Amino acid sequence: MTQIDPYNPLDLEALGGSLIRAMERRPLGLLRATKTFPGSGIYALYYIGTQHPYSELGEFNRLNDCRLPIYVGRAKDPGARRGISPFEPVSAPLLFERVQEHKRSIRMVETSGTAHIPLKLDDFMARMLVCLPLWVPLAEAMAIRSDPPLWNSSLSGFGIHAPGSGREEQRRSQWDQMHAGRRFASRLPENSQPAAALAEQTHVAAVERVRSAAARLALPLPPSLAPSTRAPTPPQP
Repeated sequence: MTQIDPYNPLDLEALGGSLIRAMERRPLGLLRATKTFPGSGIYALYYIGTQHPYSELGEFNRLNDCRLPIYVGRAKDPGARRGISPFEPVSAPLLFERVQEHKRSIRMVETSGTAHIPLKLDDFMARMLVCLPLWVPLAEAMAIRSDPPLWNSSLSGFGIHAPGSGREEQRRSQWDQMHAGRRFASRLPENSQPAAALAEQTHVAAVERVRSAAARLALPLPPSLAPSTRAPTPPQP
């Protein structure tokens, strides 16, 4: 007789999947308009603009109610050293404060006037899920693994902080090389990869992500990537 593995509600895949579905059901709002709230948890940022190299990603999200995040992250876990139990709700606004850091990063790029690829804060939407600290790392890991967002994988550096003492000589991240504007990054040596090359690599990765998500979620491709349905032009006599 064939052995059938019984469903385990505590299986990591099942738990992680339920957390991701819960986040995807959260209200979608402009990143700019986020208001303060308490708790730890995870969040997803979505691009809806038209700027190269993200234009196809923005088109896909506008068409499909933001189903493909450009970045997924979590609130910084305060840790046991501060006496906070992973089984207890967090009263401090950890998730809100982490999202505020990203708002400031994008705003600095928008106002700098020096970015190779400019960004606008109004081109970003967000979903946030408040949950117990126990579930935060699992939720983040599952969200990133399902379809690695561009700024978690292909273009590194969006989520970093200013380098600490003794690390001032590290180079700018790929993200800061392409989206100049953060003050701490302007003091660092340039990345070894030129911004133009990073932009083209990111564009290829963005198109791949959009095609993959459309197939996986059975959603329509944006018109810019959809196969042409026009009949071929007949040869002229």
